[in-house]
Amino acid sequence: MRLPPRTDGILWQVFLLTANTEQSAGVLDMAMIEDLKRISDTIWEIPVSYKQGMRVPARIYGTEKLIQELDDAVYDQVTNVATLPGITKYALCMPDGHFGYGFPIGGVAAMDVEAGGVISPGGIGFDINCGMRLMVTNLTYDEVKPYIKKLVDRLYERVPAGVGSTGFVKLSRNEFRKVVEEGAQWCVRNGYGWEEDLELVEENGCIQGADANKISEKAIDRGFNQIGTLGSGNHYLEIQVARPENIYDQELARSLGITIPNQVVVMGSIHFWQKHSNSK
Repeated sequence: MRLPPRTDGILWQVFLLTANTEQSAGVLDMAMIEDLKRISDTIWEIPVSYKQGMRVPARIYGTEKLIQELDDAVYDQVTNVATLPGITKYALCMPDGHFGYGFPIGGVAAMDVEAGGVISPGGIGFDINCGMRLMVTNLTYDEVKPYIKKLVDRLYERVPAGVGSTGFVKLSRNEFRKVVEEGAQWCVRNGYGWEEDLELVEENGCIQGADANKISEKAIDRGFNQIGTLGSGNHYLEIQVARPENIYDQELARSLGITIPNQVVVMGSIHFWQKHSNSK
């Protein structure tokens, strides 16, 4: 399979990946690749000959159709990752790969500290604390199907989403700092969750030692009105069906509350204010 044309010119991703802003910009002399090597039906490899400086091959996971539809920038970014010091075996990109900040979104890499491995901000991400949540119902697909359009419309009306959106939780700046320090425990205490929720969250929803006084006013400004929003980008909220044929670990499914054939669940990629404060 032929890869998209390479991107010549100044690769700003290199600066994000190496965190070396004093390095002078330049044009990378990349070799044009003719073929993307198929390792299996869902694993594709870009050889080290694709780009000057690659230390390991890059591998992308996905079907052939998905690979053909990837953002062109994914190839540049995942092969940039392959140039990092201390990287081991492969620079990887998962099936959700798309243009990111240095790493592609969906990028994975392991570094060997003994071989000069690095900590890459582009790999860790500035959206730390951004995660997925699963909410189960006791309803089946057949029961919900007649109301799907109504449900989607209602979710759209009730859940703020997108850049610049504001949430329904209105707080003073001091109250907002309290939320930052107390996390999910504040939410439960103020009626936005249940006690049992805390048992399913890391550190019971609050990492000890948080000090909101360490947060800049600019960071507060960025996140102040965003509590209670879904966020933007690749954040999502979906009504899903847990079909029996797609459950591969029955015990794990039961532990999550999925016990009914064709049970309806709601999954969302939850937006946390720390996503934006960490970028500052």
